[in-house]
Amino acid sequence: MRVLYPLILSAGLLSAQAPSADRSPPLPSPPGATGPIDRPSNLPRLLLSDTRRVLGSRWDRQDWLLAGAGAAAILGTALLLDHPLDRSMARSGSLHDWDRAAKAVEPLGSAPGALMAIGVYLAGTAFHAPEVRATGTDAMLAVAISELAFVVPLKLLAGRSRPSANRGTHDLHPFSGGASFPSGHTTVSFALASVIAGHADRPWVSWTAYGLAGLVGVARMEQRSHFLSDVTAGALAGAFVGKVVVAHNQGLRHPGITVSLAPALLQGGYGMTLAARF
Repeated sequence: MRVLYPLILSAGLLSAQAPSADRSPPLPSPPGATGPIDRPSNLPRLLLSDTRRVLGSRWDRQDWLLAGAGAAAILGTALLLDHPLDRSMARSGSLHDWDRAAKAVEPLGSAPGALMAIGVYLAGTAFHAPEVRATGTDAMLAVAISELAFVVPLKLLAGRSRPSANRGTHDLHPFSGGASFPSGHTTVSFALASVIAGHADRPWVSWTAYGLAGLVGVARMEQRSHFLSDVTAGALAGAFVGKVVVAHNQGLRHPGITVSLAPALLQGGYGMTLAARF
């Protein structure tokens, strides 16, 4: 199970890599940078540019209201299910199959996942494969932004106790060191999955990547490290960051195509719109 993510990523990249990629013209530079945006010297500037885009530098008040309302509805539902689902996980904790599965997929949302992103970037650089390097770039930046902009500050502000502490689902003590909300493992795994999906042109690659990311969240709940709402918040944050990073950076790599991602009010709920202008 631990090798599935790298295999899926490799398959997706192979399907997306054009045979003539090495003969393509140089990639354009982001503002203030020189050379291709995926060049190592440009990564700090690209990180700042992506962070500004993720934090909504071009969103207006209505965009924020729509996104907030949608996230609140989803998290609210998850909060209602926190207690019963945690009780169910506690009862199934002694099942050996569940325990083995949890231990197998959990690393995808921690250091191995981040190292995989770095490895993809280095491989793309070493083998002169622009699409592979671009995927590694987006994966690294999505993981970094997810952790620094969402996971770390939210954990600090919420101070929520983990399920294993048996203090209930509403034990919140800001700045106390409680690290349950949100799930960092789930955030990282969904950030990686959304980047893989954004660069792969095969649906099975996207579905498998998101499926493995979902298993990471289940594993964290099975181990009683997180409630359902912790995992849900992490999934929303990670997927959102990954999608914004890919859309923004692809727009920089291909300046003739303008790509934008924004919240949208849909019939019966909320969603996100991805628009491309040629």
